[in-house]
Amino acid sequence: MLALVACSASPTRLATPVRARVRMGSSAEARAVQPLPALPALSGPVLQGYGRGSAKLGFPTANLPCSLFQDRLVQLERGVYLGWAALGGDVRKCVANIGISPSFVGEENAETIVEAHVIAEDAPLPADFYGETLRLLLLGFVRPERKFDFTNGPGELIAAIGADVATATAELDRPPFAAYRDSAWLTAPSGEPSFDLLDP
Repeated sequence: MLALVACSASPTRLATPVRARVRMGSSAEARAVQPLPALPALSGPVLQGYGRGSAKLGFPTANLPCSLFQDRLVQLERGVYLGWAALGGDVRKCVANIGISPSFVGEENAETIVEAHVIAEDAPLPADFYGETLRLLLLGFVRPERKFDFTNGPGELIAAIGADVATATAELDRPPFAAYRDSAWLTAPSGEPSFDLLDP
């Protein structure tokens, strides 16, 4: 059963590492996935973002109204998280970046944002989710946010996001992450935008 826990006063990852293996082409790359002892649970209407995820990177993202809970977001380490996303009762795997998009020099976000890439796998997704309520339950820390060099284009960042998606796709089928797909929090009725830390 999930329960609320108190937030700390300083930024933290709230994590302990475990190992995961992601197959990239013909070789397996070891990636550290870090389960969180306190689970960020965010909900709110999907807003239109900068269009960078879809147009420039090939990974469309759903953006939450993060101005409403900046004081809570700054308590989390910037980086990529894996978890489950619920849209209209449909629960899917996702990766979410919490940060300021430092790779887009001159276009960095003024405040911390949450942008989630909902993983389609074998089932198609709508072209966009604008205005729909998105509920995110984040379970594991994949990697810290970093600034990628765009001198020769965004290829390095695109490859990193692809690896993040592969990590999430594999790990969310395994314990302890798989069981949270059926969390009652994900399918709860829509309400006001919110951000809580839940006790697993």
